[in-house]
Amino acid sequence: FYNKGCFMKLHINKIHDTHSVRNQLLRIFLLAGMSPLLVIGIFSITSVRKQMLARYESLTNADGLRVASSLSDITTTVYSYSDTLLNSNQCLSLFAAESMSPNIKEQFTDLERALQTYFDNTASVCRIQIYTNNPNLQNSEHIHYQQNFVLDEWRKALGNNWSTWASLQRYTAIVRQPYRELTLIRRIGVASSKYQAFLVIGLDRNTIKNHLEQSGNETAISLDGTRIIYATDSALIGKDMEFPDDFSGYIYRYTGSKEIGNQMRLVNYVTLQSYKSNNLFYVRTVDPDALKTINHTVAVFVLILVLALLVPLILMICFSNYFSTRITTLKSAMHRASLGDYNIIEQFRGDDELSDTFKDLKLTVDAIHDKEAQFYEARIREQQLVNRQQQMEFEMLASQINPHFLYNTLETIRMQALSCGNRNVATSIKLLGKSMRYVLDNTGTSFTALTKELEYIKTYLSIQQLRFGDRVNYTLQVDEDLDTDSCKILPLLLQPVVENAILHGLESKTQDGMITIQIASVDTVLLITIKDNGQGMTNEELDALRDRIRKHPSSDTHSIGLYNINQRISLFYGEGYYMEIDSAIGAGTTVRLKIPKTI
Repeated sequence: FYNKGCFMKLHINKIHDTHSVRNQLLRIFLLAGMSPLLVIGIFSITSVRKQMLARYESLTNADGLRVASSLSDITTTVYSYSDTLLNSNQCLSLFAAESMSPNIKEQFTDLERALQTYFDNTASVCRIQIYTNNPNLQNSEHIHYQQNFVLDEWRKALGNNWSTWASLQRYTAIVRQPYRELTLIRRIGVASSKYQAFLVIGLDRNTIKNHLEQSGNETAISLDGTRIIYATDSALIGKDMEFPDDFSGYIYRYTGSKEIGNQMRLVNYVTLQSYKSNNLFYVRTVDPDALKTINHTVAVFVLILVLALLVPLILMICFSNYFSTRITTLKSAMHRASLGDYNIIEQFRGDDELSDTFKDLKLTVDAIHDKEAQFYEARIREQQLVNRQQQMEFEMLASQINPHFLYNTLETIRMQALSCGNRNVATSIKLLGKSMRYVLDNTGTSFTALTKELEYIKTYLSIQQLRFGDRVNYTLQVDEDLDTDSCKILPLLLQPVVENAILHGLESKTQDGMITIQIASVDTVLLITIKDNGQGMTNEELDALRDRIRKHPSSDTHSIGLYNINQRISLFYGEGYYMEIDSAIGAGTTVRLKIPKTI
């Protein structure tokens, strides 16, 4: 045993050594081959991503500056024209006039003509209006008298300022739905405290679009960092512009990733200070495909790197497994030979030093095997003689205890009891002999007729009635259409259940104990019910009994018979057939068996 333990320990060490060889091969390959490739691959992918991101950020930033420059040109041009128009002394006297004198009328006509000319020749302007509360001036195409304009949207947007840019709602006859229009609002200097005048110039959306949208990027412009006044996607107009978390609210620039519309995008923010006003335009330029393109390129590079790592790794694993398997095969053969098992494999893969070692081992094992075969043949012949001698001794002993001799002896005693007039003793011996004959006749048999099994149960219960008197009574109910002779059952299957009902079920009964046995037939199945009217069991006791029946009950005589029955049913009949137990306090215990009618 000590030597065998040493061999087992040696074998485990050899297996570990084999695994160590394989692990060392893989470790060296990973360190020498895979690690540099992995480092170079990661560095290359990171570098490419940084370069692509920097390139796209540069393009997005340049596009943002272009949009801001175009917007600056448009707004500055409009504002410069308004300066030229309003800085003349003509406006100071015109909107302060107390009557429509010929001179004032001439000034009014010249101003209206100048406004119309500017409107006709400037594509970026969709409307130009002057509003005044001077009732002495007549209405024209571009000059309107309005008694009170405090509630007008443009007047609220201007506030107390002299000039401002605003996003105003506009209705036109062509476009039924209102839309927002970038508008310049300026207060006109009037040489009178009684009257006021304001210039309102609205910019044309299509012209702005033609100037700003010259790339595939998405553009949005916010006035003073609040609502969007212009966007490539018109659905965004009027909504608040989304800024990064570090948005300062004044001159702000940012280029990087930002979540726009639940999707990460590459964005650029540029701030534009409006010409001669306190307004700030925030221009947001979004490249919708930059991050997708970068991520796709990185994914392709990662896939290439994974393939570049995976293919050599698979080849190395296959080679190391092949090499390790050959070593393991050789070690296993040596270990089996050391334990005396010489049935080792005939072939060994490969043509190298390991193959030569295996050939030498094979020659040595064959020589040892031949010598041990001769030795074991001599030992087998000797053991056969010993076994034959023991068999003859067993046969002699068995002939001395012949079961028929015991049965004949009981019959002799019964006849003597009858001759002496003791019929109770004779009846008891007769029942005992009948019971013994059934047991002896079915020893070693697999199945018996249900009729014989029931006769044996009647005999067993009759013996128990002789023993316990009125404490034990029974009824046997068998379906009338059931042919018990043709039904096959495991011998001695019901007696342990009946015995358990008498010994434990009727234990507390002093009289009127009843065992009810019912045999029912359903199709090809026998349903056997054995019930007693004893005290019954609590739920805890019933659960414990069921648990002992499922497991081995050890020395618990209360359940060992039921355990054996359950095991026999499972082993002989298979799934679908069973024994189950139900019990309740005061209602007795019921055992049900489900077995096939025929085998």
